[in-house]
Amino acid sequence: MKKTGLFGGTFDPVHNGHLAIGRAALRQLALDVLYFIPAASPPHKDERRITPFPHRVAMLRLAVAGEPRFVVSEVEGLRSGPSYTIDTLAHFRRSRERETEFFFLIGLDAFAEITTWKRYGELLHSASFVVINRPSHGCQSVASVVAGSFPDYEAEAEGVWKKEGSNRIYSLAMAPSPVSSSMVRQRLGRGEAVDDLLPPGVPAYLRQHRLLGAA
Repeated sequence: MKKTGLFGGTFDPVHNGHLAIGRAALRQLALDVLYFIPAASPPHKDERRITPFPHRVAMLRLAVAGEPRFVVSEVEGLRSGPSYTIDTLAHFRRSRERETEFFFLIGLDAFAEITTWKRYGELLHSASFVVINRPSHGCQSVASVVAGSFPDYEAEAEGVWKKEGSNRIYSLAMAPSPVSSSMVRQRLGRGEAVDDLLPPGVPAYLRQHRLLGAA
């Protein structure tokens, strides 16, 4: 059984915390490959405030260079309209081998709002969820969100929940990353250096294309 991870997000811009999450997922779940999937038109964000899709893809490609199990997917840029996760999961299930197990990485902040997502009740039929703790998300835990949004899921082991006939929900165990895309944008807006927060090649790309206030 091939194990494939799917890491969606705006990645505006991609930073070292994203790569740390990807490496932790590879290690803990024994993934064969992890796809980074930038959203072309995130339904929960103002598209006018987001860096154009081709630039975010280009920065992701720079970030994952030299990481053989990291792949950048432009699937959400090939569709018109909002980038709904249910459609992305359907695409991967259609286009991959039948003997593939999918793991969808999601931040705790997004997971806490999962009931607002399109056809959210069907998502766990397509992939297991791997929830990334966010240090800025207050005292809410993965367990409390599972209890509130997926009450028919029961604890199977520490940090793992299961429902008969469906996929699992995992809590990704890793040290919280102090980096966020909003932090990078704020620093850039103040004219501060961000090279220590971003993968090699990304700061130069931001400056070259004068993105997010970089100069």
